[in-house]
Amino acid sequence: MTLFLQQWYGELLKLFARKRTYIGFGVFSVLQVVILIMLKTMGFEKWMAKVIAPQTESFEYYISGLTLAFIVVKLAVFILGGIYLTLVAGDIVAKEAEDGHLRLLLARPVSRFRLLLLKYLTASTYAVLLILFLFFVAFLLGIAMKGLGGGFFAFAPEINVVAFYDWGPGIQRYMLAGLMLGLGMTTISSIAFFLSCFPIKPAAATIGALSYALVDMILRESRFMESHEYLLLTKHIGVWARVVAETIDWPIIARSYAVLFAVNVTLFTLGYAVFESRDLKS
Repeated sequence: MTLFLQQWYGELLKLFARKRTYIGFGVFSVLQVVILIMLKTMGFEKWMAKVIAPQTESFEYYISGLTLAFIVVKLAVFILGGIYLTLVAGDIVAKEAEDGHLRLLLARPVSRFRLLLLKYLTASTYAVLLILFLFFVAFLLGIAMKGLGGGFFAFAPEINVVAFYDWGPGIQRYMLAGLMLGLGMTTISSIAFFLSCFPIKPAAATIGALSYALVDMILRESRFMESHEYLLLTKHIGVWARVVAETIDWPIIARSYAVLFAVNVTLFTLGYAVFESRDLKS
């Protein structure tokens, strides 16, 4: 077990030694600053006041840094998150196979299953860390604009969630939302990882996974498959916002995350089957 953890640590070091790994972190930070500036200049706070005022008298209390951070996350996470998660996960096997690194690794007494599992866990860890980074930076920028304190107005109309919290409970729900979304987004990286196991270019794996995620999201947003939304992965990933509801509907969340877990296991298994059949040593 200790050796496995050491190998996993080595894979993480290898991943974060690449400059492209940090592109997502940098772009997320810049985009969040741009979004906050746009919200400020476009009078977004006045619009928020109109939304909050009918439901509470202390609406100014809830237009806080925490509320702004949550809004920024909702605006940025799916598009950019999908892009950079697929970029990294699509590279993690295909790029090393293209460069000949896998041939060198498999010359050692290590099974293909172990090697692939380490790379899958590394890609999944990156997905969680990237989303948590997004939540953390959005929180810091929100504090920079509005200061510490205030309430938390959780607003997710797509799943009919409207809730009000004080600062302490609001931070707890915000952190829980970040963790849940990070776990959910591992499914997006799993799609790219699965395609990366095929003998294709890294760019093809990235574009293929990103295309699937965007089509899935478009079908959900357009309500074209409203009666069959359970077939859409973004529908299940989207339940992360339910943890900010006053009463958390854990059965619905557990069901969706069970589906995502099953999808992740299936994609890894199919990817391993493809990877096992490839001739990488000749």
